[in-house]
Amino acid sequence: MKKSYTRLLLLTLFFLLGVTSWMFGQVFVNQMGYLPDAPKFVFSTSTASEFAVIDVNSGQTVFSGTLPLFRSNDPATGMTLYRGDFSNLQLSGEYRITIGALQSAPFVIADTVYRDVYYKSLKSFYYQRCGIDLVGDFAGEYARAKCHQADGFLHTSTGQSGFRLARYSWHDAGDFGKYSGPAAVTAGQLLLANEYFPEKFAQDDLEIPESGNGVPDILDEARFALGWLMNMQDASGGIYHKLTPENFAGFIMPGTDNSQRFIYQISSTATGAAAAALARGARLFSEYDSTFANQCLFAAQNAWAFLQANPAIVPPGGFQNPQGTVTGQYGDGNDRDERLWAAAELFETTGESAYNSYFVNNYSQSGLFSSEAGWQNVNALALITYLYSDQPSANSGIVTLLGNSLNSYCNTLLGYRNTNGFHVSINPGEYVWGSNGNVLNRGLMLLFGWHKTGNSEFRAAALDQLNYNLGVNAHNISFLTGIGEMHPMHIHHRQSEADNIAEPIPGLLAGGPNEYLNDDVLQGHFDENTPPALCYIDDLGSYASNEVAIYWNSPLVVLSGYFYNTSANGILDDPDTGMRSPTRFNLQQNYPNPFNNDTTIPFELLRDSDVELNIYNALGQIVRQEKFAGLQPGTHQFIWRGTGDNGELLSSGTYHFELKSHSERQIRSMVLLK
Repeated sequence: MKKSYTRLLLLTLFFLLGVTSWMFGQVFVNQMGYLPDAPKFVFSTSTASEFAVIDVNSGQTVFSGTLPLFRSNDPATGMTLYRGDFSNLQLSGEYRITIGALQSAPFVIADTVYRDVYYKSLKSFYYQRCGIDLVGDFAGEYARAKCHQADGFLHTSTGQSGFRLARYSWHDAGDFGKYSGPAAVTAGQLLLANEYFPEKFAQDDLEIPESGNGVPDILDEARFALGWLMNMQDASGGIYHKLTPENFAGFIMPGTDNSQRFIYQISSTATGAAAAALARGARLFSEYDSTFANQCLFAAQNAWAFLQANPAIVPPGGFQNPQGTVTGQYGDGNDRDERLWAAAELFETTGESAYNSYFVNNYSQSGLFSSEAGWQNVNALALITYLYSDQPSANSGIVTLLGNSLNSYCNTLLGYRNTNGFHVSINPGEYVWGSNGNVLNRGLMLLFGWHKTGNSEFRAAALDQLNYNLGVNAHNISFLTGIGEMHPMHIHHRQSEADNIAEPIPGLLAGGPNEYLNDDVLQGHFDENTPPALCYIDDLGSYASNEVAIYWNSPLVVLSGYFYNTSANGILDDPDTGMRSPTRFNLQQNYPNPFNNDTTIPFELLRDSDVELNIYNALGQIVRQEKFAGLQPGTHQFIWRGTGDNGELLSSGTYHFELKSHSERQIRSMVLLK
């Protein structure tokens, strides 16, 4: 077994001794860090009156402040919390906070502070890929053999027999199952990021097999699921609900799982979600691969035809596991939200009136903005798509209504945040299975609310949801593997347990506190008197609090990627679009890319400018710097021959180039191959 946290052992001892106050001193911070211009708060159970921020490298105090009482007997945690504000500290660096003899985990203040969170959370999808070899060039020490080559056999519940080739997609969670609805929602959110914030999600350097192909890696990753969804489509247009064995595999490597795996019956919830994701995929891939885009649209329209031919939920009452099957059910007795999402995406892709009419006639059946998105409720995804529609025939009155509703919902979430001891937008009673994913999906709603209104409180609250998941929580851990001084080591994830590597696969988000204690491990450590936010344990057996899931990672990818790439176009300028219009320059992609001798970096100046071009290596170190003074408006270029400031030849790898003026920065990436 992997080494357990000393802190978690102490927590267990506290429970065995009957201690329920949880009043042992701790200092809670985002263990990754903060953007320079973001609000920054430290939380503590200490009654000390002051705190200090210490530069890790120099040991010097760079900021100090008071630590007033913030929450007494916080309902979610039972803690009495004190809060210090260090928002005025905007100097980039690595820091710790001390409160008396206590100290926090180290953290960073920087414009690019969320880079590792974004790259690792997105790269985790590569590690979840099913059906391919994960090779050392991309997977490193987590390389493994291909798996599940015989996906899959038609289950008797389909009314059919035989074999249907349906390899690929992602393992859904800690098991090896593949589920159509959750995969569609996950892919849809990855696509959403690139559609609404293209400059922020244009990276092509994730170090996956597709990196460097000229297609943003976030789209390449989504494609891996979209292709599988098309393979899961019946001739009727319906989408089979899932592909799993009848029982969960043990904690073994995927390539050694020889279970017979079955394709289960069609469901209208899976069909609607897949239609939506495929329709969005058709939009996004039209620029890169028109053949694949057309295939996506054809499949989405066929799925819609199935829904139209079957207006009642399929199967009646929603999908349920047949007798003898105990793998994930993903049951959902309401398919109205999936149908609405499909209509919204097909309308946005085609502009056809039939889809618009369906949306207009049905958008209010499930209410307006009243909850975050999730695998079981995609209503918010449907509403966001229509709210941001570029189609001229979109109903302007409904668009206005949706904008007002989103603003109202975000104010509700802001109220939750303002009453919570750790600034998280969740209340007691809502710490359910996968609560961390719900928190991040609420963060996405706040992000869109900020874009539509310009309300900076919504932006701050969206960042707070990241803060919570990365350390500002009662457990004083980052819930993301591989991130933060304290992070889960015993996630409920088969490969991470079976691979004999001490650290779990990085970038996987643990489900989080679950006050409903839905597994034996939770029930053995907590009871109905435990404050809800405390009901989490880093234990392999706690699948109800410590498992991972692709659809919990996808909102983390969107939030962390958005806030990581603050220098890209797409940062809020126009609240109606959320897009920034460059005022001084446009940095363009280099060509050729990848390159092995020299490459041209073009940029366009919109006014007389002094600009600086910096080239960074993968560690974030500047290896080449060029300064240009008094350049005239027009197109300019810099030819880089893969050398550093002293003329030395640099090694192969991914490099980032930045064009910078006194008020703007733009960044792109390139690959040098020797």
